[in-house]
Amino acid sequence: MPNLKPKVRFIYKFILTLVTLCIFIYVIWLYLFGRQPDSFQQTFFESVHYIRDVRQIPRPIVAHILRVDLRDQRLKFFVTPGEKTVKGEIRAMTTSAFLTQFNLQVAINGSFFYPFYSHYPWDYYPHVGDSVNVLGLASSSGQIYSEPQTGFVSVFISKKNQISFESVEQPIDMTLSGQKMLLKQGKILISLSEKARPYPRTAIALDKNHETLLMVVVDGKQPGYSEGVTLFELAKIIKFYGGETALNLDGGGSSTMVIRNMQGYPQLLNSPSHTRLPGRERPVANHLGIAINANMIK
Repeated sequence: MPNLKPKVRFIYKFILTLVTLCIFIYVIWLYLFGRQPDSFQQTFFESVHYIRDVRQIPRPIVAHILRVDLRDQRLKFFVTPGEKTVKGEIRAMTTSAFLTQFNLQVAINGSFFYPFYSHYPWDYYPHVGDSVNVLGLASSSGQIYSEPQTGFVSVFISKKNQISFESVEQPIDMTLSGQKMLLKQGKILISLSEKARPYPRTAIALDKNHETLLMVVVDGKQPGYSEGVTLFELAKIIKFYGGETALNLDGGGSSTMVIRNMQGYPQLLNSPSHTRLPGRERPVANHLGIAINANMIK
């Protein structure tokens, strides 16, 4: 070690020890918990069926699919409301907090947003409560808080659970936006040759008859457990489960799927990767959730 003053040498040793400890903990996690689970299916609610699809080819992949029966009139969709702040349109919160605050049964992360950065586990933005801006059209309970933007595609949800990826004339209750249509009329719109690295992903899709909504989250950035998918691979997974039209939402460390368990608490169905820490949720701008009874939303 170079000739350093005692105080500087102490700080140097402390940082080196801390980094070594973090690496050790991460390796232990990978050994104990980073192994792939088994594929699994369960009906959580009468109209919400969960599928965990575990694959080893072309790399370790764990995909989570919620099949939602739109014919169930008890369902009520909900998008995070806007909150005009000094610097942004909305305050960031985790998907679990969103589910809890609005008394929902199911929730996933939603639109792309800014500002954002993620340097280290302690150095990132936004934290819970920080101001952010949504990219693309967003509305909640008929109140628009983010305007349309070029390059972003919106999904429109009416009070009667009619869902469309095209602009409609009827009053729209909930709206959020994503980037890149993955499927349209059953055709994959992403080229196989498109340069895209495997990544955690979130998407929503409709079946041919617009009777089933698919909410899809694929884990990533977790070697040996799930290393993510390309957009083309995501489109193939959605099509395999009957998706006819699909939209890519915010991914990466934002990708999160939460359900309310039998004890009434939020339960992660996937393994988020905020700041590359497995199981750590990221505070994001907005979310898409479902209440089974319309009266349950506060």
